[in-house]
Amino acid sequence: MLHQDQMKNKRSGFKPWRLGGTIALLLFATACGSQAAPVTGPVDGKAPAGAYPRTIVSGGKHEVVVPVKPERIAALSLDTAEMALELADPSRFVVVPRSLDNEQLSVHAEQGKLIGTKITGATKLDPEQVLSYKPDLVLMTTIHDGEKDADPILKQAGIPVLTFKEWGSVRQIMDQLDLIGQALGEEEKAKAVTDRMKSKLEAVRNKVEERKAASKPTVLVLSPVGPNTGPYMMGPDNISSDLVRLAGGVPAAEAMGLPRTTKATIEQIIQADPDCILLSDWEGKKEQAFRELTGNPGWSTLKAVKEGRVRVMAAKQLVNANPAVVDSIAEIVDVLEPASGVKKEAGA
Repeated sequence: MLHQDQMKNKRSGFKPWRLGGTIALLLFATACGSQAAPVTGPVDGKAPAGAYPRTIVSGGKHEVVVPVKPERIAALSLDTAEMALELADPSRFVVVPRSLDNEQLSVHAEQGKLIGTKITGATKLDPEQVLSYKPDLVLMTTIHDGEKDADPILKQAGIPVLTFKEWGSVRQIMDQLDLIGQALGEEEKAKAVTDRMKSKLEAVRNKVEERKAASKPTVLVLSPVGPNTGPYMMGPDNISSDLVRLAGGVPAAEAMGLPRTTKATIEQIIQADPDCILLSDWEGKKEQAFRELTGNPGWSTLKAVKEGRVRVMAAKQLVNANPAVVDSIAEIVDVLEPASGVKKEAGA
């Protein structure tokens, strides 16, 4: 019988023993290279502007030492690629996920076209393939098994690896964007992006307060979670839940007691009968991607459908973490307002 770890490795498609030579060579090269002297920063622990090596502290305890300004960045998850491309030129990237090319998923699809190498991430991430691109910094989110398995192997190779567990709120986006800015040597750009985000948040907060709704409407977010998965009800850890709260609504997932993202059924949706429904468009198919739900006779009985409070939004606006999601809050506020007739999809 295979050990559990061996079974996981077999399913993920990579063989750890093939990495031995690659890792050994990388470690040897690192050892033989010049050893940079530690930087002594000011009292707050930060190195002088532009100085390397620098230590990035994530999660309040995990330290990642970045020896030089990264020029061969491997951003292996869509969210980390989106954040890094806010700050760095595409020429500094050696590999990004294929999902970056999807204009429904990514706000940086055009910039992504300038990066030649794309790989499949998430559940099929192959550490040996990543190492073959000789990155000097790896950025990824460890949500899927493939990412979790690859994380310790990449770290064994002596490459700086900055990992994130989730991007579940606008506050997390801003905080973690600052960390990426520190790692890339682009602190000022990161501050400019987060300052813009804070300004937009303040504007929408004023709009929400002006409305002063007697009760907060419930909002159900439906989205695929991958190609051909069908619709799921997005859970409380997805960025969409925070966007709904900031818009003055209540995530229906919370009202339903869902602990995580869950496959959608028409029966559950009818029982919840949310005030508003947001449909996340992954492939430009709009409502057609949800026909297994919208084609059911029960769909037309929903309060949100009757009142025209259903909106199609691109996945990059609603369920995929990136700095531009703050622009979606005002649109969600609009959906929360009582309306007659069918709402148009975002950007129509």
